[in-house]
Order: sequence, then structure tokens, then C-alpha cells
Amino acid sequence: MEWATVQHLDLRHVGRSQKALQPHAAAFHPSQALVAAAIGNYIIEFDAFTGSKMSTIDIGAPVVRMSYSPTSSHAIVAILEDCTIRSCDFDTEQTFVLHSPEKRMEHISSGTEVHLALTPLQPVVFFGFHRRMSVTVVGTVEGGRAPTKIKADLKKPIVNLACHPRLPVLYVAYADGWIRAYNIHTYAVHYTLQLDNTIKLIGAGAFAFHPTLEWIFVGDRRGTLLAWDVSTERPNMIGITQVGSQPITSVAWLPMLRLLVTLSKDGTLQAWKTRVMLNPNRPPMQANFFELAAIESIDVPRILSQQGGEAVYPLPRIRTIEVHSKLNLAVLLFANMTAGDNLKNRAAYTREGRKQLFAVLQGARGSSASVLKEKLSSLGSSGILADHQLQAQLQEHHLKGHSQLTISDIARRAFLYSHFMEGHAKSAPISRLPLITVLDTKHHLKDIPVCLPFHLELNFFNKANRVLHYPVRAFYLDGVNLMAYNLCSGADTLYKKLYSSIPGNVEYHPKYMIYSKKQHLFLVVYEFSGATNEVVLYWENTDVHTANSKGSTVKGRDAAFIGPNENQFAVLDDDKTGLALYILPGLASQEVDERNEPVEQNQSADSKVGLAQGSMQFMFETEVDRIFSTPLESTIMFASHGDQICQAKLVQGYRLSADGHYISTKAEGRKSIKLKVNEIVLQG
Repeated sequence: MEWATVQHLDLRHVGRSQKALQPHAAAFHPSQALVAAAIGNYIIEFDAFTGSKMSTIDIGAPVVRMSYSPTSSHAIVAILEDCTIRSCDFDTEQTFVLHSPEKRMEHISSGTEVHLALTPLQPVVFFGFHRRMSVTVVGTVEGGRAPTKIKADLKKPIVNLACHPRLPVLYVAYADGWIRAYNIHTYAVHYTLQLDNTIKLIGAGAFAFHPTLEWIFVGDRRGTLLAWDVSTERPNMIGITQVGSQPITSVAWLPMLRLLVTLSKDGTLQAWKTRVMLNPNRPPMQANFFELAAIESIDVPRILSQQGGEAVYPLPRIRTIEVHSKLNLAVLLFANMTAGDNLKNRAAYTREGRKQLFAVLQGARGSSASVLKEKLSSLGSSGILADHQLQAQLQEHHLKGHSQLTISDIARRAFLYSHFMEGHAKSAPISRLPLITVLDTKHHLKDIPVCLPFHLELNFFNKANRVLHYPVRAFYLDGVNLMAYNLCSGADTLYKKLYSSIPGNVEYHPKYMIYSKKQHLFLVVYEFSGATNEVVLYWENTDVHTANSKGSTVKGRDAAFIGPNENQFAVLDDDKTGLALYILPGLASQEVDERNEPVEQNQSADSKVGLAQGSMQFMFETEVDRIFSTPLESTIMFASHGDQICQAKLVQGYRLSADGHYISTKAEGRKSIKLKVNEIVLQG
């Protein structure tokens, strides 16, 4: 998996200003695909799917912090540089001043740390300035609750605020690492999240909440990441790890991927998996709760240059990441390139910077790659090493079959490349907001729940009696469980557990699910890490008087039903070239029923499994990406070469070999579809 750009939200011509500006705040709508960006004195709302600009509102002053109000359908609450708190309603295109500072001359900058917390249970906002001793609460609607200052019961500076997304709880983080939970109505203390004296903390820099479990993730300013379980009367810490030496400024949960993302002050972005070892014989290991996820490090120049964007030099530092609470979408905000916090990177393009780089290269001869990389990082040369053009050259060098380059070779190329960049470095503001996602190139449908779609008949509207009979339930997969959603009651039930147990060290996820109405058979494809993929066969139990149906598994990466009676199914091997054809007992039993008296329809699951074991082997000439079901006799549809869809007959007349029957993947002489540029086959 890797970070990739979906599109760039264009903010270049805001307010018809000739001066280039850079977005300094952003927020996602909690439930809709909407994203708002603050640039200059304006807040602009975009459709997150299309990138279309929805509305633009002049709020009066630059925004420092903002968030969509969870109690209103379409409004944003923001703290501005003039220290006022305003509500911006996109439906009415009006702004309201919710709170004004006591001192009219009070002013803060966009880089000032202020704390803002909103709860979905009350139309109020809690806010406070960094390291103050009190919190102010005010209503989020005009004429709502008057501003009230709440004194903290602990005489310690307040360093962060957060509201629980489902419970009436306000979390106040103090400077010594304590986090106290207060009731949002009475301000009574529920509990305190506190570690023993052996672990030193200096205060929460960011909060994140699990969408379903009562887990709270806390990123400390000392670089420590913690997880708390607050589902019990006495909350306990379930995970802790050291992310780095820099303070953690952002923590967010990616709901689609079930990953946690952390951002440090130096711009380091990391993704974490959470795992709980459910072993009653061993106590839970807090140090093993967080594990780095298998996601490539984010390449900022590549993110900026994808989808029609352009890279910026020197390398900008990521200041904030905002993540959608339900979708696999995020936006990146960068530190201002014209400010003084990028002098370290800018020095890498000067003559003095090249001298220092040359000295490091000379002194690091014979050192390991990790040592050299650490020295280069401390020198500030990351902006050169991450250059997307240099990386493309190195990849091309590798593809041509040359020997693998070492990091010393990369650094020497960076040294030479920096001479050119000295006079060509761009330091203009980044006036586009990159909308990014975590992309799995091997599984483009990973964000989409694996379910069975409903299909209308093509001649539905030509029938005299236009009555559509919906199925009783809809099926989807939740891990190893086949779930059934009742369309009448809206209840979810566990229909079948497809695996009794899976080792804890094996990562898995369902990829595809196919169902035969005629055979009452599910084919479910699972992908496993470090093991071959499997196709689970599960016969639906159609007779209430018989025992629960059993299932079996075969090795393979994809599956499809074949024929008008769906009495055959094919399984694509892991090598993408082998194909196994299995025959089911459906057709034979139907023929007997027509000629003679009915036979027993509900065969035992064991006999069905046994009949499906024998297979006929075929071999594609080249690798095949997907196979799809067809109602045509002995015909399969497949996608290959990344740009074509073809049909093939599965008969024994093909050229034989020791491995089986060969199937040509060439489009000539057969029905095929040629895909256009950037088109890919997702589902059949």
C-alpha cells in the first residue's frame, strides 16, 4: 500500500487576489464527502469526490483552527486570528460571531496553538489557548449558550482538549501528561488517565477515537503514542510505543483500513496497526499493541506532482493531516514555504550546503546505509533525496538491469543535482490542497465492503406486472464472518463463520464474494499475508430440518461460476496462469428430476464437497488479472494484459501439455473489449 494523490483542490484564485496564498486550515464533514479549506480570509467548500467548488465565504479574518459542527448539518466553527470564534453556515452563506475576546487588540497568528473541541450531544464548543488554566464554553448557534469560563480543578497548564464522539465526556490534557475526563453537563470528574512515574510524559499533542470501540489514542509531545481502553470503570492503558523524539502533532484513525496515522512535528508521517493478543494464559503486552503498518513512506514531491500538480523546492514540511472519519481520504497542509522554518532545507541548495554534504559523504565512506541516512537527515538534505525526478532516474536505472545503487550513490547524485537546484528552487506558497488516499495497487476494491449486489432483470420495465421481488437478506463479509442484513428489519445476523480460527500473526482480508442462486453456493476469496490465497466454498442450508451445511476450501486467488445452470466453477491459481475447473452435481440431478420422480434435493454437505474435489486443469498463455462468471456454456470471461477483457471456451480441444490445456490470451479472433487509458477492471 502507498499514499497517492486523488486530486488537487485548486485555491489559486481566491478573492481575485494577485498575491499567491497557501491554505492554512482544513476540515472534513463528519458524514458527507465534503471538505473545507481556509485560505486568506476565505473558507471554501469542495465536493471531496469530484473536487468541484461548492461555495466560498469571506469570514473576515484568517482561520487558525476550524471544524465542522457535529450538531448542525452544514456549518463550520472556527477560531480566527482576531481571537473571535465564528460560525460559518454554508446553507445560508452567513457568518455569526459566537465569542469575542475581552481585549479587542488581542491577536494571534495562524501558527499559534489553540485548542478546539466539539461534541455531537450539545450545540456548544469548548476552546482554550495553549497553557492557560481555564476552558471557555460557548454555544455554536446564534443566540445560544453565553460564553462561560470554566476553571480547571488541577492547577496545571492545559495543553489540549477533545470531546468523545459518542459519550458526554470532555477530555482535558494537562502539561505533566495527565488527562482528565469531565462530564460535559456537570463538569464532574469521571476518571483520570495517568501513568506511573516510570514513564515521563509532557502533555497530549493530539487525540483520536476508535469509531466503534471505547479506545482513545493519545499522541504525547514527547513522541510517545498511547492507547487507553475506557470501557470499564477504571480505564487501563492497552498500548504504548515511542514514535520518535519529536512531538506528535496529529493522530487520526483511518476507518476503511483500520489503521492509525501519526504526524510528528518534523513532518514524519507513520501508519500503525493495532493488535490485541487474546490469550488467557498470557497477560497482554502493551508494547506489542502498536505495529508499523506495511505502507510505503509518503513521498511529498510525488504527492505534489501527481494528478497534474507540480513539485515545490525545497521539500515542504507536512504541518497537519486531516482525515475523513468514514472515507479513505485525507488532506495535507504544509508549513509556509516563505516562513523561516524552512531555512534548514533551503540551506541544502546553497554552496555552503553542498560543502557540508560533500564533507559528510567523504567522512561516511565505508559506513552502513542507516548511518549515512541519519547523517544526511541531520544535515537537512532530505529535500534533495526525496526529489521525484531523482527517484524516477534511480528506478529507471534499476529497471535497465544495472546493479543496485547504494544510498551513497544516491547521495552523490543528490550532491550533483543540488548544484542545478540552487538557482531553480521554487519557494512560492503551495496554493493547491492535495487530497490523498492510501492506495492498494493489488486490490483496488479494498475500501469497498465485500458484498453481493442486487441486479435488476434487463426486461424488468417491459413486463406487464412490474413487481420486483427483493431478496429477504443481503450478504456481506466482516472478517471471517458471512453476515446477513435483513432488508425488512434492518438487523444484522451472523450467517456463517467461514473459518473457525486463524493464527494471530497472519493478516487476512476478504477480496471477492460470488453466489449461485441455482446451486445455493457461496464462493469467497480470501487473501492471506505470507500464505497462498484461498477460495472458501459454502453451501447455503436450504432445508430447515437438516444440520448446518459445511464448507471446504481450495487454493486460488479468484473464482467464477460457469454455464446457464452454474453447475461448474473455475478457480484461478495464485500464479495467475493456472485455472482449475470444478463440476458440481446440479445439472445431473435436474435431468433426473425431469425424467423420473424427484430425488432427494438436499444432499449432504460432505457429498457435495466430495463431488467438487475433482478438477480439470487449464493454463493461460500469459498472466490473467481477474476471471468473471458467465451464463454461457463452458465459457469464462477474463481480464489480462491490464487493458483487455476476453472470453474463452473451456473445452478439451485446446493444445495439450503436461500441465493441462492451454488457453490463448490474445484478443485476435475472439470477442474482446479493449480498455481505454487509465481504465482498469474492478468487478464483473
